[in-house]
Formats: sequence, structure tokens, C-alpha cells
Amino acid sequence: MLNALRNKTPRQVHDDVSGFAREYVEDWNRWLHVESDQRWQMFGKTLRKWQATRPKRMRRLEQDARHDPPYLDDLIRKALRQLDVVGDLAVSEISKRTAGQDNALQALWGIFEALPVSGVASCVGITKAILLLTDGRIGPALDSRVRQNLGITRPSSTRDWICLLDQIEEDISSFEARHNCLLREIVPIKFAQLEYGRLYDMALGPR
Repeated sequence: MLNALRNKTPRQVHDDVSGFAREYVEDWNRWLHVESDQRWQMFGKTLRKWQATRPKRMRRLEQDARHDPPYLDDLIRKALRQLDVVGDLAVSEISKRTAGQDNALQALWGIFEALPVSGVASCVGITKAILLLTDGRIGPALDSRVRQNLGITRPSSTRDWICLLDQIEEDISSFEARHNCLLREIVPIKFAQLEYGRLYDMALGPR
């Protein structure tokens, strides 16, 4: 059972979200407002800035690549087909997923394992990519600080990750039930429109 939110007061969660690293807030704003024809470039640029595949070299768009295929374009196209199935599903309602959505989430993990030019991406890169392409609906990104605050090790499979998402939903719903409020109602107003996966990420992530 996760206790990242449920054992905190609304004021504590408000302050946690407010304290999220400013540079990542700015990165997210740029991502949400990027022009559609620049979105794929911004995806790669943001993941590289976030060191999503460190220490491995990340794939580039075909137009910029100096490596063999698949290119980042190829991964994005495959992911978008799965995201069409996932639809508007968010971590706050992940337990309501259909069998098709469950399969699509598993497929996304497999697609983004190929983010590095060689080897496979860890949960860090995979979940950062999925957080971006779902505009924050499916999160958090599992960097070291988030995992530490969750008290977990790196999930090693798609099933481990989806089970973790189930626990995160339960953590969020327990917090909201305990305090008779919605998570987005107690965060700073400037973040109230963000999706729950992103808000959870901000509550736990880099300072």
C-alpha cells in the first residue's frame, strides 16, 4: 500500500506541488503549448533534457539521426496507435481500464524500452515518455526521487508498472476521501488544470 499522499494534509500536498522544480514546470508548459508541427521535436528535446536514457544515447528523429532505425519517429507512431486505444484514461481511474486499454499500456512500455540506440530504457525513460505523450494523464515519471518517496524499487515489467498505477490511484482516492476534497482543488491555482498523473509527479518529484 502506498502512502505518498494519504498520510499528508492538504496543506502539505499543496506545498509539495508548489515546491516542484521550476525548470521542470517551465519544460511542461512548453510541452503543453508547443505547435503541433513541432511536437515530435519537442518530445525528443524534452526527454534528452530530462536525461531519460542516461547514460545511454537516445534515438533521434530520422531527419537528425546518425544511427540505424528505428528512429524516434517510428517509436512515436507506434505509441500513438496505442494511445488511441488508451484514450482519456488517467491514473486517477486506472482501475476502470478495459482489457484493450490494459494491453495498450503494456504495449507502450515495450515501445519505449527501445528509446536508447543500444540496450533498453529503464522505467525512468519509459515513464517520462508516457507522461509526456498522455499530457500528464498517466504518471508519475519514475525517477529516483519519485521512487524514493513511493518507497519502491524500479518496476521491471509492464505488469509491475500497471500494478503500481493501481496503487497510485488508490493512494489518490484515499487522500481525497479522507479530506473530502479533490487533489486539483488543493494544489496551487496555477496547477489546478493539470492532469492527475502530472500532479502526483509534482508532489513527489525534483525540488
